Amino acid sequence: MKHTFVPRPFVTSSALALVLSACGGGGGGDLLSAAVSVPPTSGGGIGGSGSSTTSSGSIDGFGSIFVNGVRFETDDAEVIVNGEVRDDDALRLGMVVLVTGEVDDSGTSGTAERVIYDNELKGPISGIEVSADGDAKLLTILGINVIVERLGTVFDDVTFDTLALDDVVEVSGFTGRGESLRATRVEREGRFVAGQSQVELRGRVTALSGNQFMLGDVSVDASEAALEDFGGATLSEGQLVEVRGTLTEGVLTATRIELDESVGNRFAEGAAVQVQGAITGYQSPASFRVGGVDVDASAATLQPAGLVLGNGAVVQINGVWEQGRLVASRIASRRGRIKVEGPLGAVDVEAGTLTLQLVPGSVAVTLSQSTRLDDDSDRASILRIGDLVPGDYLEVEAYLDGDRLVATTVERDDDENEQSLQGPVDSFVAGESITILGLTYSTSGAEFEGRDDVDIDADLFFANVQPGDLVKVSDDPVADGIADEVEFEDLVALAGEREFACFGDDDSEDGDSTDDSSEGCDDFLDDDPLTSGDDDSDEDDLTDDDDLTDDDDLTDEDDDPDDSEDDDLTPEDELEEDDLTEEDD
Repeated sequence: MKHTFVPRPFVTSSALALVLSACGGGGGGDLLSAAVSVPPTSGGGIGGSGSSTTSSGSIDGFGSIFVNGVRFETDDAEVIVNGEVRDDDALRLGMVVLVTGEVDDSGTSGTAERVIYDNELKGPISGIEVSADGDAKLLTILGINVIVERLGTVFDDVTFDTLALDDVVEVSGFTGRGESLRATRVEREGRFVAGQSQVELRGRVTALSGNQFMLGDVSVDASEAALEDFGGATLSEGQLVEVRGTLTEGVLTATRIELDESVGNRFAEGAAVQVQGAITGYQSPASFRVGGVDVDASAATLQPAGLVLGNGAVVQINGVWEQGRLVASRIASRRGRIKVEGPLGAVDVEAGTLTLQLVPGSVAVTLSQSTRLDDDSDRASILRIGDLVPGDYLEVEAYLDGDRLVATTVERDDDENEQSLQGPVDSFVAGESITILGLTYSTSGAEFEGRDDVDIDADLFFANVQPGDLVKVSDDPVADGIADEVEFEDLVALAGEREFACFGDDDSEDGDSTDDSSEGCDDFLDDDPLTSGDDDSDEDDLTDDDDLTDDDDLTDEDDDPDDSEDDDLTPEDELEEDDLTEEDD
């Protein structure tokens, strides 16, 4: 019997709508053509009636451009791309831009006076590491760790699968946990040629000696560089700069050095401001940072209403700039942990809804003005909801907001036979079936995995799964409604977050004692009954005699994912050749 998913409250899966985590190449959709938007919460406009505003965020669609849920007309705007005046057709999906202009009373339409885009990084890929689940990669570019996602990153002239060493790529995105850069857009510019390929790197000047200094791990020779925006100043320790030049044997020979300024310096006192990015330095709702901006959200309304803030969360903040900080009036989720892959069954352009038809039933999602539409099938340079037709193969990311699923990303891909559904568990019959978002899959013959993509058996899976847990069911290579793989997924972390953003020691010079490179990663341990904690490697085989670390509290008596901190070893727990570290309780 087939079912249609109608969102409803869950016993514990409401946590899914409350938890945030960090945003694929083609074009973005003009969602206003569908006459649909997600209504802002009270005070959710971006500064009031016909107000001036400054908005920093990724371009999610065109017609003219959509940034932070606002459609900005750009016909008469000054457009600056990487320091050069350009036409608005130089703007691309996934670029993180700064827009200044006017917004109307609805808070959803405006006119841009200026649009500025400046890439975060450009250079050759010197390292590539693939996540265990294959959904993310860690790129090393000029010493910077860049996380790219199969679904969450826009690719231009390259794909997630074809990224290669020595590709020169331009990256736009948000800085998150561990000072890693989570890419919203990656554009390939060619193959690296030492001494010829142009590279760009931003950072703080350290180890300055004459005309030589360091930017992170890269040595810079500034002896022939032109200095821009320095006024009467000279290069000095601690300055935030952007360096352009060429790279030879690890030395960046600078041709231009621009004195940079933080985003906050571009905001006027009392100005209406929107900022999108990943939360860092989280202390409390009244004290954290997004995109280098200090935020006070102690009085902000949240969307979804129960949204939980924390390091790594990708959010959009609306508020007013007061005394060097952004006082938030509204914070909205910009990423989701629900994912659906399969053929489009129906599209309602007027209502702005898509219905994906899986074998066990259908799942409906609502598009908003913040939904990014991306066409990896290369059938449309700019993808609009009206371009979608039944039978199109879609990959959708969404979050649960009340009684509806709101799509953050819709990607059209080449036709595929496989289907998958990731969402909160409704119910299950041990050894027989599992129901997610109202759709029931048989698990007979399925393979099972823990959250860290470690193989486990069916008995261990069903002994630990609970309603509300985030689980992914894969139905491939030919979808038949019978699960081929069932795996726990993380309620909090986006693709690659655990593997690539939680490592190292604090070696920054930011003036605090926070371990920036693993900032906030302890929150992963609170909701995870099946994390890895193997004694000899990063992969946990979760056997009956598995060692117990601070992030692995599975005893025969323990099936509560929330009591890891209170779990004491019992006589039944065997610790064989355990190498407990300082991090292990």
